[in-house]
Amino acid sequence: MKNTASSDRDYFNARAFNWDQTCVHDQDKVAHIVNLMGIGSSDRILDVGTGTGVLIPHLMEHLDDGHITAVDVSEKMLEVAQRKYKGGNITYLHGDVLQMPFEEKFDLIMCYSMFPHFKEQKMKAIKVLSQLLRTGGKLCICHTQSRAAINRLHRIAGDVVENDRLPEMSVLKEAFLDENLSLQCVRDDEEYFILSGKRIL
Repeated sequence: MKNTASSDRDYFNARAFNWDQTCVHDQDKVAHIVNLMGIGSSDRILDVGTGTGVLIPHLMEHLDDGHITAVDVSEKMLEVAQRKYKGGNITYLHGDVLQMPFEEKFDLIMCYSMFPHFKEQKMKAIKVLSQLLRTGGKLCICHTQSRAAINRLHRIAGDVVENDRLPEMSVLKEAFLDENLSLQCVRDDEEYFILSGKRIL
């Protein structure tokens, strides 16, 4: 039986080259989320589940000598992102972020439009990612749609993403606090789902 990472890899690889046409993001809303993060020009940023690189141009607007590490389980998605966004301040990594032996700490870790795909490893993901933050660094789970809309979308899509659910905000807030993440931005409505926390220890 395939593991969840390889199943997701196959699913997103098969859709990568048409993804930007079939999955359209509201760029103004994406920019709004990024602006909330208070990114510094020298920040080191981890873009988890970068896909075709939706976040990258918005992150780059805030950086001078900073750096983006963009990770995805789908090498085909990464190919699309790399064609769109090149630069010495972007590193693309293929694989499962929860299994990667990062040596550096990050100022910001973004999980944009991907957190449900951690499947049964969501709480582990918060623990692992929080440990990759420097003191004062931020972890953000975010979507430009409501929780209900995201869960409905995955249910309708079926296949390996059918049961990929975004947990209730209360569950995620508790998990953040358990990992010494001080809550910064909490929004759960019809327009956005945003939870960010700052590492305090």
